[in-house]
Amino acid sequence: MQGAADGGRRHTGRARYRRPALILGCVVACLVGCTSGAAAAGKILGLNAANAANAANAKRTATSPRRSSGAGHQPPSPADRKATTSPTPSAAPAGSSPHATAAPSHQAPPPGVSRTVTGPQLPRQVGALFDSSGLSGSHHCTASVVNSPGEDLIVTAAHCLGSTSDVFVPAYHDGVAPYGVWHLQRIVVDAAWTDDSSPDDDVAFAVVAPLDGRTIQSVVGGYTLGVGEGTGGRVTLTGYPATSQDPVTCTNHISSFSSTQNEIYCTGMTGGTSGSPWVTGDSPGTVMGVIGGYEQGGDTADVSYSVAFGQSVQNLYQEATSSDN
Repeated sequence: MQGAADGGRRHTGRARYRRPALILGCVVACLVGCTSGAAAAGKILGLNAANAANAANAKRTATSPRRSSGAGHQPPSPADRKATTSPTPSAAPAGSSPHATAAPSHQAPPPGVSRTVTGPQLPRQVGALFDSSGLSGSHHCTASVVNSPGEDLIVTAAHCLGSTSDVFVPAYHDGVAPYGVWHLQRIVVDAAWTDDSSPDDDVAFAVVAPLDGRTIQSVVGGYTLGVGEGTGGRVTLTGYPATSQDPVTCTNHISSFSSTQNEIYCTGMTGGTSGSPWVTGDSPGTVMGVIGGYEQGGDTADVSYSVAFGQSVQNLYQEATSSDN
């Protein structure tokens, strides 16, 4: 809008004529032009004021941290702190990868900009977490399958799992469970999370019960668990906003937020995307983080956080697989 305002104030210099008649004509023309210019400037200033008010309202909406369950602003069970609204910028901020992310669509979005994933593009290893109501209820978080000896393990954020009554629906979309509804048998979280909800331990594994005699990993595959992957690499996030029946996905470079947490710029990661896997490497890839940690994943929709998977997560994984055959 700065350019428009400058244009409204800009005047063009004119040569001065010595003949009185011409001088008088110029004066008349100038008076008419100035009147029109003032009216135009008033319209521009009026638009600027209206736009400024709209922008201020949008900013307040976009930056207000809240909890979401997909119905109003009531918290899900368990609560998910990811923000529920997202301004969608046209480009990633300075410092993001300059290379467009490869995607199965005709034109890949810029790095850090999310897009909706539908149909066959859905990664089978990623799914939505529902409460005990299953598909008749609402999904509140995201989880993914990780390779394990028992082929029965999912990983998500610790704040996403409050009870084994939750169910996991891989590749969920549009009210459909293409690979079935899977019940949880056991939840494994760190004692530091149980004691005081430590943000550095916001990671959980859950053992999934067989369905029709088959394990979850044998049906949809799994990601390799990545420990000590560091920061600065490029990852892909896929998660389920609580207000959508389809997941969103985004690829960008990560950076270090602290000695124990990583962060990433990805738009549209709203309430419900907590637990979304941070996947790196070739298909199916390695999961080296989940949305969670600081502010239980972040208090804005465009910046997300994850515990840096290290020895404590490796220990948690070993505990979760200790009863596997």
